This record gives sequence, structure tokens and C-alpha cells, in this order.
Amino acid sequence: MADLETLHRRLLAQVDELLAVAEDPGPFPGARTRVSGWCALEHAEHMARADEASLHQLERALERDRSGDGGRGITLAGRGVLALGWIPRGVGKSPEVSRPAGSERARVAADLRAVRERTAALGARLDEIAAGRGRASHPYFGGLTPARWLRFLWVHHHHHLKIVRDIRAAYEAEARTRPAA
Repeated sequence: MADLETLHRRLLAQVDELLAVAEDPGPFPGARTRVSGWCALEHAEHMARADEASLHQLERALERDRSGDGGRGITLAGRGVLALGWIPRGVGKSPEVSRPAGSERARVAADLRAVRERTAALGARLDEIAAGRGRASHPYFGGLTPARWLRFLWVHHHHHLKIVRDIRAAYEAEARTRPAA
């Protein structure tokens, strides 16, 4: 249970970091760099969309636990990603539903605040999440239990936040080399 509490706290900190990107009034969030095909704001928008879907699936897994529906199990890829806590860059493709759609910064921030609220509320359900054996399907990783969904959220955030940090570093490096106007 202590592991889930730590994971939950770290997940909330990750959502806060994404929210800070979306609320940044400067040019950085929308800046294009060679690091990624998406700017930092698009990564934040993707995370808001993916988190909404993932939280829904986590809740479905909890409901299925009560109904006795175990569903199919986790895939080998899912086991690997969750065990390593790492998603390789450029290998997977985001499902269409979670791709950025060019939302305004205020919309992305509002969506991330809603995700944070839902994620925070999970803190009161960590015992239920730890005990949950129901599964809900991930498009690439198969049927995940509630605890595995929580772990997936953390791993997915970790992946995108590393990219966002690299985008920021590239943006700042480019800004230092630009001639003064």
C-alpha cells in the first residue's frame, strides 16, 4: 500500500508539472524544436486527453472487480513497460482520441485541473485499487488492473515530461544563440 501512496503522490506532482507548462504565459509552451513533432503544450494536451481515458479505464477496472469480470490479461509489451517504468521514444503511436487537437492554452489547463482533481480523489481509494483484480483494456498493453492503470499513468507522464524538459532545454539553448533583436 505504501508503494501506491508514493506512486499517487508522484503522479500528482507530474500533473502539477504539466499544468505549469499549460499555464506558462511565455512563448516556451508553443515553441517548436527538433526534439519532438509536438510542442510542449501539445504534449500537455495529449496528457490531459490520455489521462481522462486512462482514469475512465481505471474506474472501469474497479467496477469489473465488483462484477467479477477479469477480462483478458496484460500483454508482454505492457509487462515490460510497466516493469521498466520506461516507454521508448518514437516507437509507439498515440491513439487518435488522445492526439492533440490544437486546443487553446486555457482549455488544456482546465482539462489538466480536472485530471488533477480526479487523480487526487483516487487517494481515498488506494486500498480498493491495490486489491482490485478487475481489468480494463489498454490499446497496446492489454487488460490492466486498477493498480497497473495507476502505474501506467505514472510511466506515461514520466515519458512525456522527459520530452517536455528536453523541449525546454532546446528552446532555451536556441534562445541563447539567437542574435539580439
